[in-house]
Amino acid sequence: MSRKTSFKEQMFRALNALNCYGQSKYQAKQESYKQGNKGRVKGIYSKKTMQDYKQVAEQFQSWSKIKGYNFKSLADVSDSHILQYLTERQAQGKSSWTISRDLSALNKIFNKSITKKDSGLRSRKNSDIKNNRGFGNNYRSSIYKKNKELIDFISSTGIRRQSITVINPSNAIRDKEGTVIGFSVIEKGGKHRNCYVIKSKQDAVTSFVNKHQSQKGNQPFWTKVDKNLNTHWYRAEYAKTLYNDLITANNHRQDYFEGYRDTFVNSQRLEQATDGHGQTTKGYDTEALAVVSQNLGHNRIDVVYSNYLSRF
Repeated sequence: MSRKTSFKEQMFRALNALNCYGQSKYQAKQESYKQGNKGRVKGIYSKKTMQDYKQVAEQFQSWSKIKGYNFKSLADVSDSHILQYLTERQAQGKSSWTISRDLSALNKIFNKSITKKDSGLRSRKNSDIKNNRGFGNNYRSSIYKKNKELIDFISSTGIRRQSITVINPSNAIRDKEGTVIGFSVIEKGGKHRNCYVIKSKQDAVTSFVNKHQSQKGNQPFWTKVDKNLNTHWYRAEYAKTLYNDLITANNHRQDYFEGYRDTFVNSQRLEQATDGHGQTTKGYDTEALAVVSQNLGHNRIDVVYSNYLSRF
């Protein structure tokens, strides 16, 4: 007589069936939008997410035993069971971000479509974030208002904190029309790099540079950096936008750099960074990761998806 599959093993199998490692989550989301599913995807594209969801499964099983529920199959779990579990987790003081993760995992395991809006659970807030280099603090209105111009600049260029007080108009790289399309900077160990300005923000950055130059000449744009400002987060925003722009341009067979690719992408370093990888890595387009990596001042694609894109 064959051994019956345990409830925990059934949950794990349900998650394993959604394994989409190596596939593009971005493309899956685009297809979801086309089909009217608001960007929702069924698959799991990250090993870290899979590990987190399996931990949720184990926690849910432990809770069900304490409550005396004798679940034999996934079909035994109703919406009310899930909501009871999440409501109790919320009452215990778990953050809304943790509750969101738990809800996402349980929806996938039990093939549900429960939403926070329908359930009465708290929505996520930036102030709930505790572990990403002070992201929550950056969204205090006073900090954002005080540093808005600098925040816009970092999210447009991806420059590091150390460049903020030295970068000036002479570092600007302009196209033949005079539009600022990038900056030449020296960072991290004295290494030189060019960073591309996000295309949709080039006009705004050009106006900012021209205005500063006419008023203060070639003086640095800023003389100090607010210690409460999490510049890394805005570099992550830059990475996300640049990556998405590159994918969109590629899908339309367009040159995102409009003839200036060689200025911002070193082909030899690109080949080194992508060597040994397939077309996709961790669900991301490998070449796009490498291009973003160079424009952030790195040459490792794992840094991009681990330390930047994974924050969104």
